[in-house]
Amino acid sequence: MATTSHMSLLFLLLALVALTPSTTSAAASPNPNVLNLHELFQLFGFPLGLIPDPIDSFTITPAGLLPPTFDFTIRFKEPCYVQFVYLNYYNPVFTGKITFGKLFEMKGHKDQFPTGEWIDMYDVTAVGQNLYFTFATANATVDRSFFEEIKTCTYGPLLPAD
Repeated sequence: MATTSHMSLLFLLLALVALTPSTTSAAASPNPNVLNLHELFQLFGFPLGLIPDPIDSFTITPAGLLPPTFDFTIRFKEPCYVQFVYLNYYNPVFTGKITFGKLFEMKGHKDQFPTGEWIDMYDVTAVGQNLYFTFATANATVDRSFFEEIKTCTYGPLLPAD
């Protein structure tokens, strides 16, 4: 559950997003006051390395006030994959919604389970030291320490496009 300070911070973020352009290049900004995607996700209670680099661009737009919710679109140069607990695959366009402690309605992201099956990931919920992942056919709990470092994607069409 979000604390009062988290809610205040999210309302401030909502105001800033509403007043600024919503598309941001992933390239280093000359303005040190501009947050990158990883820092924005941290404001929502997620570890810095939850999303891999390099990100070509991202958009974040208000979707609801209570709780403060945003639509996001993350663009990668091309399909890519990265090893976290499982092998993760990202389509060139990865979308979803974010509110404090929860990513949901995600599209464009799959994990390869030990069985070799690729399964769509739908939700991630941050609670304390754990991240709870909801997949199309399974659930998993992972310590957030697996996502402390920002990992780099390897490009390649590992899977056919959706």
